Amino acid sequence: MTGDGAAARRQLTDEVLADERTDLAWNRCGLTLVAVGLVIMRGLTLQNFPRTNVAVGAVILGLGVVSYVVAAWHARRRLAPESALRAASRSDLLPVAIAVTAIGFAAFVLGLLFPA
Repeated sequence: MTGDGAAARRQLTDEVLADERTDLAWNRCGLTLVAVGLVIMRGLTLQNFPRTNVAVGAVILGLGVVSYVVAAWHARRRLAPESALRAASRSDLLPVAIAVTAIGFAAFVLGLLFPA
């Protein structure tokens, strides 16, 4: 019986660590988008580019903030003690899926409107 308890504890620990790794990945993505947006905005303003190009940096910065906020909200919801033992439901994943789709669509539109 002791082996079964240790295996269950190890599986629970692995699931919690997987949730934390996912949270950290979302945080890294959000912070990276914020940093890239700031660099683009600052770099373009130093080069005296038109204001429309500075808007690209602002949009990327905004996408980073949205990503970071969604990640924080999702982590708070999934890592709460009462939800740690249940599987993710559709309502848990829908906001994340919408945010990822919106970020991808915005990046696609930016690529179309402002080609390099």
